Amino acid sequence: MLYSTDSDRTDAMKNVVEILLRTSLRRYPMPTRISVFGYLGRYAWLKDVLEELRPELFPAPPEVREIASHEAIAAKPSATILGILDRSEIYGRLGRYKVETYLGQRGNGHLFGAIDLASKRPVTVKEFWLAADRFTKTEALQRQSAFQQLAGFQLADGRSQDFRVMQPIEAIADTESQELCFLITDRQDQSPSLRQYLKERGILPLPQVREVLSQILQTLDFLHQQKFSFSTGAIQNGLVHGNLSLDSVLWTESQAQFFVYLCDLRLWEQCFDPAALPGQSTQVTPDLLQQDLDAVGEIGISLLQGLDRDATIEIEPHLAQVLESLQTARFDSAETARRHLLKLVPPSPDAIAPLSTSSAQPTASQTLPLLGLSLLALLIGAWALLSQGRSTESRSLASPPVSTCCLAEVSAMPAGSFTYTGVKDGTWWFVLQQRNLVQRGQGLKEALAFAQPKLQLQFAPVAQMDQVLAQVRSGAADFAVLPLLEDLPKDMMAETIAYDGLAVVVAFSYAERQKGLPTALKGRLSLDQIRQLYAGRVDQWQALNGPPLDVRLYVSSNPEAIAVFEQKILDSQKLQTVARIQQKSSINLSRQVIRDFEDKDIGSIGIAPLSEILGQCSVYPLAVSWAGQAPVQPIILTNRQNINPETDLCNRKGAYAADPDLFQQGNYPLSYPIAVLYPRDNRRSAIGKKFVELMRTLEGQRLLRAAGLVPLGQMKSPTPTNQR
Repeated sequence: MLYSTDSDRTDAMKNVVEILLRTSLRRYPMPTRISVFGYLGRYAWLKDVLEELRPELFPAPPEVREIASHEAIAAKPSATILGILDRSEIYGRLGRYKVETYLGQRGNGHLFGAIDLASKRPVTVKEFWLAADRFTKTEALQRQSAFQQLAGFQLADGRSQDFRVMQPIEAIADTESQELCFLITDRQDQSPSLRQYLKERGILPLPQVREVLSQILQTLDFLHQQKFSFSTGAIQNGLVHGNLSLDSVLWTESQAQFFVYLCDLRLWEQCFDPAALPGQSTQVTPDLLQQDLDAVGEIGISLLQGLDRDATIEIEPHLAQVLESLQTARFDSAETARRHLLKLVPPSPDAIAPLSTSSAQPTASQTLPLLGLSLLALLIGAWALLSQGRSTESRSLASPPVSTCCLAEVSAMPAGSFTYTGVKDGTWWFVLQQRNLVQRGQGLKEALAFAQPKLQLQFAPVAQMDQVLAQVRSGAADFAVLPLLEDLPKDMMAETIAYDGLAVVVAFSYAERQKGLPTALKGRLSLDQIRQLYAGRVDQWQALNGPPLDVRLYVSSNPEAIAVFEQKILDSQKLQTVARIQQKSSINLSRQVIRDFEDKDIGSIGIAPLSEILGQCSVYPLAVSWAGQAPVQPIILTNRQNINPETDLCNRKGAYAADPDLFQQGNYPLSYPIAVLYPRDNRRSAIGKKFVELMRTLEGQRLLRAAGLVPLGQMKSPTPTNQR
């Protein structure tokens, strides 16, 4: 059969794959179908087809099961608690809620099913009681106030992301009784806890245990690593759960998949614990981090052993080692623990005794042979060939910053002249100096002027970072562009438009490559080793398993790079207090590092913004790791492979760039966001917000990437409606 276009051929092959998958998967009973579906979902080239078939194969997603049980209701809470059922409604800032059913106790409160009267959607109300025999009137008022301030948080950069934590819709303090507080959450909060799920199902099969623990650790890693803002305007680096147990992990199911959600964070639960002070720190400290990891280990044992802790059961050795390490402080982070966990391969039935009961669902590894190796090979081969020519494009479209294509398509742009600021010789100063972004001789400023001719922007930089905020607050500048490194005052907003990071560079001499530092260091250093070097505790590379070369230290003179360097490398110590570190512009730093090596046999190391060292080949950017974690190389080739000391950077110019996924997920230790800072004041011009919109268009992101910054995600170059 002849196809008129490549698109016709692609569609035909896709139809063949759909027919084969649909026919094969329908033959199996639901448990087996779920397992095989999940197994095939590991192949990226099958995901789109599987998602299209999902409604057909799993037509009725299960309803959320309420946690109410005869046992819970039999507990007969006090009349004060159940009085909520007689109320006509509860008034909040964001809605009015009618409570309908009592569901049971969990944590420090009681759960009720309710309805949001405005939207008619079901919600969950968790009621907390500040009983007079446990709290004085003053204490009750203090805890009500703390509850309203703390029960609710979001990512500080404004991103909306489901990281599998039950986040409050709103927190309400009952001003009439001054004894009650209400937490409003999604209906999903009525899902059974892991303890209730274990009561129903007994111990879980090993693959499910592995997946549950993996999801919990992934969520904890997100909580521990991200920056969060609260309703008060306060911003906090990292957040511990602090209250993790079988009761604060919910089992949810949707379209034949299960997910676990964390709930009842210490952040607000502590407000109703007489032994805890309201507002007690939930910041990530080694002790609190270990408390979270220890709880994961306890949960893992319970999932394998059931609720009868006296039962004896054999555990797969690798998993046993992970659980023990979680409880003995051998992992320095949730991500490290998860990486060790994911090395676990489900064992064969002969290796250990079965962990599940006879009614447990078969695993994918047991049911996969039924599918037929020839069919699987056909599916993978056909779809791999189909996707090969389109893989780059499909990746480039993943998670675009916004759907708007071009700068000219941003509407309602304020007309007139506006002034914005940043730091002289800083990152944005560098971006504006870059030419040939659109066409020869044209940079970002010219691109903005062409797309928005009625908008006139004047960049007026200041000498120091601490002057930037004052310029915006006073009205001397309408907004600013700078790295987001610290908490903002409540009257300011910041929105991320791109990322940058510090690059740790050493000489990349081709004449002496085998004797060079990239090869000797295997292309990497840990954050601790970098700190040792710049603290002056190491003056010979041999101390770090390197060659017999003296160490010489450089850092970029970019003021923003120095601020990040002081924060992340010097632990907030000022650069001026550290001897032996020389400051140079990034381009001169690169030149000096290679000269030191080739002319003087000195192993120099430099730290500079990644945006300012891309496109050169005199220095090599080392992969950097947190303690105990795998090193992260921020640079990738166009084929998505990491560079290594054998990569010929000089012959690959233009064929490598920073990996947006690493920066977007915060996986590179020395990354930081570049943000637009503007006043949280409706009386001021909205130009700051509109500038964010401009920079988050696909065209804006392409221009920032061409100027050296890391875009918010992979994206395809836009096709402007107005060809230039």
